Amino acid sequence: MTLEEKFNEDLHGGKQINGQVRYNGCYMGEDDKGHSTVKFDNGNFYVFKDHKVIKHIEGTDVYFINDHITEAIYSFIDSNLLMLDNHTYSDYNSEDAVEFYFNDKTVSDNSRGTLIRLVINRDSKNIEISNIFIEYSLKCNGFGKKIILEIFKIACKHNYRLFLVQMVPSFYDKMIKRGAKDIAFEDVVEITATTVLQ
Repeated sequence: MTLEEKFNEDLHGGKQINGQVRYNGCYMGEDDKGHSTVKFDNGNFYVFKDHKVIKHIEGTDVYFINDHITEAIYSFIDSNLLMLDNHTYSDYNSEDAVEFYFNDKTVSDNSRGTLIRLVINRDSKNIEISNIFIEYSLKCNGFGKKIILEIFKIACKHNYRLFLVQMVPSFYDKMIKRGAKDIAFEDVVEITATTVLQ
């Protein structure tokens, strides 16, 4: 299948209804070289030069690890109704960082906090979680550890290592007791397959 055929398959995926051609949702932009880009809702990504497809990246590719993490966190939130009771969530997703925010629906000042912040280093293949905060009313449900587990699954799938950094001593101690690997005393641990996160 040529790149153009693959693009048309993504563009018109799905059945036609009453002879109407289906167009899938996509996001259009430009890369750092001035080439046009198209990213479909299924994650497939295309680069154009002079109106011809010159590059295609499957949505499942490691290149989109930030999108995979964002999708996993939203899926986790949606599957835990307690997290949705009094809060709404939004995200900031760039090529090298993912940050999730929560808003308390019960207060009118639109106060916002950070649920989780992580940085993706594509050169070293490391993911660093520098901030994870579970709002007081949601504590003792294991949500923080479960979110870390979801990110760890994606990291493993793409051969990345996952670190918790800039830790407070009490959280550092808890993670060491759960089998995280000590990297820098009271500051950095690595999440491994033997870390207990459930």
